[in-house]
Amino acid sequence: MRTNLNLPKEAVFKAPAVFWKRLLAFLIDILIVDFVIGYPFRRLIIRLIPMTDFSKSYSYLVSNPKAAATVSLITFVMGLLALLYFALLEYKTGQTLGKMLVNIRIESVAKELTFFACVMRSIFLIFIFPLVLLWIIDPLFLIFTRDKRRLSEVLSRTRTIEIRSLMR
Repeated sequence: MRTNLNLPKEAVFKAPAVFWKRLLAFLIDILIVDFVIGYPFRRLIIRLIPMTDFSKSYSYLVSNPKAAATVSLITFVMGLLALLYFALLEYKTGQTLGKMLVNIRIESVAKELTFFACVMRSIFLIFIFPLVLLWIIDPLFLIFTRDKRRLSEVLSRTRTIEIRSLMR
């Protein structure tokens, strides 16, 4: 039996992703990166530096420039691998694993999403000066701007969105 119901269609729209979803997705992604990338490298760093306490480790690195250079290189490689995790997943799927879990995604404000734009979004993961300043500037920019975008999103011409639905 066929019925001719004229049911309303679901209206969907894109909205800036809410702060708590963005934060939760980022924390999930950082945990994944720490487990997959950080853990193996952490064991290597522990073998290089006597980890009794921070001041002794710092003194050791200051007195051993070769060890300090090795730790700097390891830190750079870890940041590069973390950047690739974010950039490749966002470029290929528009989402990282954390974003998938909280149902948010990224999109280009301009035309098509490019790999370069995805790299620029995540450049803060390279732990060198002045890029580390983005750890402070990006969240502040997100909180205090009208369109709720990080500075790195503005520069990369991307935004983080969620699809919301309304019944008409």
